[in-house]
Amino acid sequence: MKITQIFGALLVGLLSVVAQIAVFYVRFGKWNAYSTVLDYILFFVAGTLGGLILIYFLNRQNSKTAWSVTLLAFLLASPIALAMMIGGGFLGSIGVLVYPQIPWTLFAWLGGIVGNFLAKNG
Repeated sequence: MKITQIFGALLVGLLSVVAQIAVFYVRFGKWNAYSTVLDYILFFVAGTLGGLILIYFLNRQNSKTAWSVTLLAFLLASPIALAMMIGGGFLGSIGVLVYPQIPWTLFAWLGGIVGNFLAKNG
C-alpha cells in the first residue's frame, strides 16, 4: 500500500469526524460540548477503516471506469454509513466501528461489479 493511499484513508477518517460535528450542529443548532475525545477518536477510526475498505476495492479495479464507479458507489454509501455510525453509538464502541463498514463495503463491492460490467460492455 502506497503512502498516499494511507493518507487517503486518514482523510476519510477526518472527514467522518467533520461530518459528525456538522450533523450535530445542523440537528441541534449548537456545538456538542458534552462529547468526549473518545467519541471523536472512534469516529476517526471508523472513518479510517472505511477509507481502507475504499482503497482495497479501488486497488482491485482494472479500468478507469470501474475505479470511478467504485468511488462513486462509496460516496453514495457515505450518508448511510454516517447514519449507521450515529445509530451504532447506541451499542457502544463496537457499533460505531462496525456498523458503518457494512454499507461502505457493500456499496464499494457492488460498485466494482457494476464498474467492471460497464468497462467490458462500454
